[in-house]
Amino acid sequence: MARTEQSGSEFRAVVAGLLAWLVPGLGHFYLRQHWRGVVFLAVITVTFWCGVAVGGVVNTVAPRSHPAWFVAELCTASNALGGLALRSRVPEVRATHSSPYVATWPADDIGLVYCGVAGLLNVLVILDAIGRGGPESKDRVPARSGPGEKAQA
Repeated sequence: MARTEQSGSEFRAVVAGLLAWLVPGLGHFYLRQHWRGVVFLAVITVTFWCGVAVGGVVNTVAPRSHPAWFVAELCTASNALGGLALRSRVPEVRATHSSPYVATWPADDIGLVYCGVAGLLNVLVILDAIGRGGPESKDRVPARSGPGEKAQA
């Protein structure tokens, strides 16, 4: 493989990984794997926002009270930043169980886990996009033979 061809595929892998981090599935769209991108976008986005719905945005997107979970949520950048923007619009309320903006236990913990898991799932999507866009990605797919043809060994 020529050096320029290898550096081009490395660039393609980096761009695919960066796009997959920004929006789940976007790296696969960039690699022209549209159905895979749609599935990743739907699964990760729905998981994240279901966690916000269950746990409340104040409890789930909480960089000060749950910094480790927030780092996991940041692995899906657009969803985490959207959650932060939504959280900034929610009025500051005291953490009482009668508040409509604060979920009660265990719902807040369940929502937090959903959002964190969505981010960690996106780490796998990012790695998959990088691997599929890398220099060896064309060599990994075996050649298909048509009907009536013998498969080449």
